Amino acid sequence: MIGRESEYELLKQTIEEGLKSKNPLSLYISGAPGTGKTATTKSVLKDLKNQKKFCSIFINCVKLTKRADVESAILAELELPTSKSVKDFKAVLNTLKKKVVIVLDEVDHLITRRNNTLLYEAYGWPRDSNSKVIVVGIANSLDLTERLLPKLKIEGISPKTFIFQPYKTEQIIAILKNYLKEQTFDEKAIELCSRKVASQTGDIRIAFSIVDKVLHEIEETENVPTMPNMGLVTPKKNNVQSVAKLFKKVQSSPASRATLPEHSKIFLAILIRLVGDTKAQETTRIKLMAAYEKACNILKISAIENEQRIQALDNLETMGIIRISGVNQATKVKFIDEITQARAKICDHVLVASIDEINF
Repeated sequence: MIGRESEYELLKQTIEEGLKSKNPLSLYISGAPGTGKTATTKSVLKDLKNQKKFCSIFINCVKLTKRADVESAILAELELPTSKSVKDFKAVLNTLKKKVVIVLDEVDHLITRRNNTLLYEAYGWPRDSNSKVIVVGIANSLDLTERLLPKLKIEGISPKTFIFQPYKTEQIIAILKNYLKEQTFDEKAIELCSRKVASQTGDIRIAFSIVDKVLHEIEETENVPTMPNMGLVTPKKNNVQSVAKLFKKVQSSPASRATLPEHSKIFLAILIRLVGDTKAQETTRIKLMAAYEKACNILKISAIENEQRIQALDNLETMGIIRISGVNQATKVKFIDEITQARAKICDHVLVASIDEINF
């Protein structure tokens, strides 16, 4: 795994030891989107399968959020009857002939508005199965298990945590060179693309997307056909201008502008919690700030200063999500967006669920 060599080795070693051990093992892998969490995990399991006898099951929790669906999918992979109760499911885990590694990708989607039971039970499977099951949860939130499942620590079954940092410029350059291989692509263009991505998000998927679009544009411009089984052939050309133009286009797109800073997301989640179900759908700035401070305290998030808070709310108003009116003590904050659309703009299922649980 280019750019994820150390994470790969540590993850492989941990799972390998878990397959040999009689002690329960669960893992939680976190990091921003596009940092290679899922790809690295899949690569580790694929390589280990060549050496060890075990079964691996991959569950996408975005598609399967209900207990019955998750358990049925696991039982189906094990080629067992899927009409089992919760009690029967745990009994099945305890009778497994060989070890099973269950990967729960986007595991934060197992959290409902006021219920973390399924996520808690999933991390209890290694213990319930007499260590025959290893659970690997993957999500973006860095402190999901600590924040939402403190009981795991009390019971001594906290998952081992792995944090994937955003890709750095050098790592993205290496990945892109490997990705492009024999295709002609200007070195300076690769470096520019890598620097731009690393300075913004470190999301490797953006780098792939930019490179693919440049190649496609060149193919269309030069009318170069793609030969079967020979890959895409591009002319020798400086691609720096194309990369710069595409980045400018991406940054000015509505999707890019819709990306919210962290504390704007927090304010939006709090506002939805406060007024989402009310007829007026508005509150005072004083109440919103009090709720913000309470949320930051409970969630152990460092609250930002007053000027930064104003900027966070300005971001929401600029995007047409809220309307601010009045001055000083009489300042009102009115929610004017659709609830479902606003929730989608937060892009943090765990944050929304955590704030939904707070009694303001």
